[in-house]
Amino acid sequence: MTKSPPIQCPACGAPNSPAAGKIYMACEYCGTNINIPKKLRTKTTSTKGKPPSKAKSVSIPENEAAKFLRKAQPIAINAWNFYAVWTWLMRLLPACLVVFIVGIFICLALGALPFVLNLIR
Repeated sequence: MTKSPPIQCPACGAPNSPAAGKIYMACEYCGTNINIPKKLRTKTTSTKGKPPSKAKSVSIPENEAAKFLRKAQPIAINAWNFYAVWTWLMRLLPACLVVFIVGIFICLALGALPFVLNLIR
């Protein structure tokens, strides 16, 4: 079996030897996903009696994006709900404080009103 020529990484330019039977591979130096051209792909050889080698699995971000978005969706929804509650509290608390202070002044004024009327008579 002839060994195929090395593939240069598009990111770092390092030479990488393509694995047999693979369409994609990770750069050995920087981890960038590399698409192996059809003319450089080799077929797998029969390995009877040999245990399968542990090859480094290459994840393709385009294929796994939906899975990551589904995992992140509950987090984003909870963050948005927290933000909505936070904005309402930031408007509600000062308004409640103002109503409370105005109420105290009204109670003080109404409580002092009989004394003021007695002083005027």
